[in-house]
Amino acid sequence: MYPTALLLRRLPKLIESAGEVVSLLRVTSTPALSAPTAAHQVAALLPESPLGPWHVTAFRTGYTDAPAAQITDGSRAVIAAFHKGHTTLAWERRGESATYPLIAVPGARPSDTAREILRSALPDLDTAQAPATDPARAARDFLDELGGAFAARRIATTCWTTQLMNTTVRTWQRGPALLLLESSMAQPTLNLEYGGREEGFYGGALADFESLFPAFLPTRPRHSHRVLGNEITGGIPRRLYSRFSYAPMRQYAPYDCLSFGRNVGPTGQIETPDYRARARDNSPVHAYVDGLGLDFVRSILDRLTDPAA
Repeated sequence: MYPTALLLRRLPKLIESAGEVVSLLRVTSTPALSAPTAAHQVAALLPESPLGPWHVTAFRTGYTDAPAAQITDGSRAVIAAFHKGHTTLAWERRGESATYPLIAVPGARPSDTAREILRSALPDLDTAQAPATDPARAARDFLDELGGAFAARRIATTCWTTQLMNTTVRTWQRGPALLLLESSMAQPTLNLEYGGREEGFYGGALADFESLFPAFLPTRPRHSHRVLGNEITGGIPRRLYSRFSYAPMRQYAPYDCLSFGRNVGPTGQIETPDYRARARDNSPVHAYVDGLGLDFVRSILDRLTDPAA
């Protein structure tokens, strides 16, 4: 131990050294997180929520060092991590924590990220948070209120509710095809039918459907071509696959049915009267699309009603 006199002589030096250590710790400590500018741009593109404005806060993920932020309306929350060249999205799925990304959005455009939140994340969150007593009530109310939006576009629609199935249906004409939006019995999302058919007649046309189909698909990556193999057969299925090969597609027997989508985002199937027939612009097609969120439908309503949009 130091003698008392020696310790007193060295005390000023010890105090000065301690101050330097504290200053060093302050300089090297982790800086406060700040939300990426892109996150605020994404939030500004999301439609107004009934719960209030969208808020952005910085967020530190456990799966990447890329700058990230939580985008939330107070109930639904999405974690967006902004990498170089793409953005990943994560959210809680039916009780699971948002510990890994579920979607990778190619490119760096905020509009693409906002669209993918509407297309994939919000419908999933709405399904997880839907009330158990009547999960489809919001969807039925939405279809009832949608009449005003169609009237503003001067489009005639028909709407009815089936008491037995507790579903609401709204139909309208889009170019050559009859479209139908329907609520389901147990989901807060909507289902769409393109080219309604009666007694085997398909009311939609291939070229018209191709103008609408991308609205339901993920963002097209910069390099999206995939080789068309022998697993897709028939004129119309092969034409659709070659033009939209960036989307997950599979063909099931009977071969007139082509399915698309995965476990995140809208899914569906495309049918043709004769899959072996040569694909022409006016070839008849009939399609179903499931799992459309209410916010997403509102965002693509122009494309659902106008072939030129």
